Amino acid sequence: MRRLALLLLAATSVAPAYYHFVRYLNRNLPGTATYDKFDLNALPNKTVPFYITEDGPTQLAAGDTSAAIISQIRAAAKVWNNVDTADLKLAFGGFHAPGAVMSSPWIEVEFTDELPPGIIAQGGPITRLDQVSTPFGNYVPIAKSLLRLPRNLSTRSSFAENFFLTVVHEFGHTLGLQHSWTSGAMSTEITRATSKAQPLTMDDIAALSILYPNAKFATQTGSITGRVTLSGSGVALASVVAFSPSRSAVSTLTHPDGTYRIDGLPAGQYFVAVHPLPPSISGEPTPVNLELPSDINGRILPGQSFDTTFYPGTTQPQQALSVTAGNSIENINFSVRGRASVNLYSVQTYSFLGQIALKPATFTLARTTGTVIFTGYGASTPLPGLSIDLVSAPERVVAGSLKTYSSGYLQMDVSLSPVSSEGPRHLLFQYNGESYFLPSAINFTQQAPPSFTTVTPNPDRTITLAGQNLTSATQVWIDGVAAKTRANADNSLTVTPPPAPAGYRGVIAAFNPDGQSSLFVHGANSPAYTYDNAETPRFTLSPAALPAGTESIVELTATGIDLTTWTPSIGLGNSDVTVRQVWPISGDRALAWVAVNPFASLGPTTLTISAGLTTTATSAGFQILPNSRPAFVAMSNIPASPIYPGALVTLPLVNVTLPYTAANFSVIVADRPAQVISYQPGYLSIQIPAGVAAGPALVRVYIDGVSAYPAALTIEAAPPIILTAQTVIGAPITLASPARPNDAVQLVVSSLADAGAAVDVSRVKVSSVTVDHAVQSVFPNPNQPGTHIVQFSVSANSPNLAALPVSVTIDGRSSSVFSLPFRQ
Repeated sequence: MRRLALLLLAATSVAPAYYHFVRYLNRNLPGTATYDKFDLNALPNKTVPFYITEDGPTQLAAGDTSAAIISQIRAAAKVWNNVDTADLKLAFGGFHAPGAVMSSPWIEVEFTDELPPGIIAQGGPITRLDQVSTPFGNYVPIAKSLLRLPRNLSTRSSFAENFFLTVVHEFGHTLGLQHSWTSGAMSTEITRATSKAQPLTMDDIAALSILYPNAKFATQTGSITGRVTLSGSGVALASVVAFSPSRSAVSTLTHPDGTYRIDGLPAGQYFVAVHPLPPSISGEPTPVNLELPSDINGRILPGQSFDTTFYPGTTQPQQALSVTAGNSIENINFSVRGRASVNLYSVQTYSFLGQIALKPATFTLARTTGTVIFTGYGASTPLPGLSIDLVSAPERVVAGSLKTYSSGYLQMDVSLSPVSSEGPRHLLFQYNGESYFLPSAINFTQQAPPSFTTVTPNPDRTITLAGQNLTSATQVWIDGVAAKTRANADNSLTVTPPPAPAGYRGVIAAFNPDGQSSLFVHGANSPAYTYDNAETPRFTLSPAALPAGTESIVELTATGIDLTTWTPSIGLGNSDVTVRQVWPISGDRALAWVAVNPFASLGPTTLTISAGLTTTATSAGFQILPNSRPAFVAMSNIPASPIYPGALVTLPLVNVTLPYTAANFSVIVADRPAQVISYQPGYLSIQIPAGVAAGPALVRVYIDGVSAYPAALTIEAAPPIILTAQTVIGAPITLASPARPNDAVQLVVSSLADAGAAVDVSRVKVSSVTVDHAVQSVFPNPNQPGTHIVQFSVSANSPNLAALPVSVTIDGRSSSVFSLPFRQ
């Protein structure tokens, strides 16, 4: 019989809905809640760096490497960057030496022998600053968070689902998220129902977005609010869950007075339920697996246990609520009935694909039935009266199928329906008057997971992968880095693997958008690719030292790698030295924008340069020098407007204090002299020289012949310029002979595209404020080389103006407004 390991880990017992690290000024006033989070204003580019200690793991799983582990840690951090409704991002800052002093916020990832027994990893804030009050609420800035992993990783392969998802989970803690009980990334390993291909759920996305919302969050999601009471009094820390039959759930915990607010709900129909928090496993320091909120009087404990209740006060979901984006549904209140204890909780489900256990239970829609294996507290023996149902779903538990699978495990059969669709399903367990609701307990998919039958290295150092369910949407990883797909055919992909040292061996995995991966099929026997003896990539950074309080461009040169294909990552080992941006400018050269905090500790830091699976770390590879107040361009203060050949740009200069004039300055942009227009104290105005190619351009400012620290500008193609407007036979359009609705008009436009180049009509738009005109054709102008003709039909909905404001846009570049004589 296939066997399952019971995951009873002290760190992964049970947990509540999405929740944060919270304290109150007064537990009776929910509005006084204060949350731990990173201060976005203190983070360059709203990005918190994470650093990995130089002392790595000491014991690895068979075939594993430290480089593979680092690649998976970086990939797990990147998962949180994909939340497009949150402003906070993470970046790898490289390795750092023990005892490094940093004044800017940061996250440390360390390997340790000091994890408590049974704990597989830990994460969370460890250093906080003084409370900050804003019109939008109070928060306590996180100065440092810590993610701890065991030095002994001999039982967890870095490529495996469980290692990756554990690191995603712990990174969530470092960002200010507590545990969840909605089967998302922030749920514990027991009830977690995510995968490496789909590591986050709606609950995780909402949790991060609430702490660090951007404009999309409020406009794209809705809310549900209400209160939970027992005998008229509010219930603290009750878990309120909003769910749809085929979506992941979103939930929150009540305030001490029983009020709650669930944010982050995409528009749609939702049922709402409330349940008590399960107890902790014996020996944990709190009654639930949670850092409890507190106020001046101490910790705030969960309220009395109660029966799980669905809105509007039923034991089964009956009334759905219609949530719309940007709006809130209020007064979804619960009056619950107390019970002595919670006995039914922490259920985990499985199914088998061959000899590999899938968690949660996963079935393709082509099946008629599927066997679900499960275990949990109160659900490990076939007790008389134990009933299990799929919640508001067309599938059914087969009557009489509940029985023992093996010691501590039960099994049941689920029958699919002709109207079954892909997505998660939720289960409701009921026994002896108690109910337990498990979100995302079963997953249905259209097809089986991707898998490999052959892996063929090609002479050009690409890899051809053949198998099943490999499509253009499949992403292939070598260890923790995505390969680049070059070609795809029927169940076949050809990919370019990421660069790696000669002889490197990396595990290959394929991930599909439905949340399934080849790891579901191959598991520990996943195929690997061994790199040949090609040149190992090598890097050089210059200069490798900057004074505190400055910013500059440094240049990276490389051999054995194409930097335009694999953009490098540069880490300087200290949160006070940040790499704001990296621009590859050729296959062997890149520019990096480096900024050094004025309060940075002086001395050496570890320089880490990565590209693909190649990582080089040099102790004392970068130096923070004393602040000698050198001149430099404050690139972050350059006005945000398009920069193109001929455009005027103002460069903010720092540490330029003498009474200079424009004559004291000379500027080189991309090796071309730029015209200096004017100088006002601290601001130098220049014109971008003609002929500068689009892309990053190195800028050197000279003051009386002495170079300031170099800067960089991103040059765009010049915007189109409308020169004239005429009829299709070439007659000028004038006030005496204006254009009219539905007339065919042609514009002579320069800088639309390269001289003589053909332009697809779909790339070009002609508009007048909110009215778009139908573009009919675009072609090179035979009578004026270097320009193009744009023919369009004047919209019948054009405003009644004597001069119609017309602009031309191509690929996001828009011309200035041209006044077209017009009459209705």
